Amino acid sequence: MADDFAFLELSKGLNELSKSVTERREIALDKASDFMVAQFENATPVDTGRTKSSWVVQKKYKGVRYINNTALTQKNIPIINLLEFGRKGKPFVRKTYNANLKKAEQIFSEEIIKNE
Repeated sequence: MADDFAFLELSKGLNELSKSVTERREIALDKASDFMVAQFENATPVDTGRTKSSWVVQKKYKGVRYINNTALTQKNIPIINLLEFGRKGKPFVRKTYNANLKKAEQIFSEEIIKNE
C-alpha cells in the first residue's frame, strides 16, 4: 500500500515537472523566435516596406516555431524567394540567420534557466 502511494506521488511530481518544462520551453521558443523575426525585419531590403513588415511566427506544433514571410507578388510568388534566390535578388535571410543563431540559442537557454 505504501509503495502504491509513493508511486502515485512520484508519478504526480513527474507530471508536474513535465508540464513545467513544456511551458518554459514554449516561452523560451517564443522569445527566441521573436528575436529572430526582429533580426529578419531589420535586415530586409526596403522598397515598399511590405516585405519587411510581413515576417510572422507560426505555431503549428508544440516545441516548434516556423518563421515565415507572407509577402507575395501579384503572381503569388513569395517575394522573399525572389530576394534570396532571384537573378536580381539581394540575399540576406541565410546570412541573417547564421549571424544571429547563437544569440537566439542564448536567449532560449537564458529563458529556460530563468524560469526554473
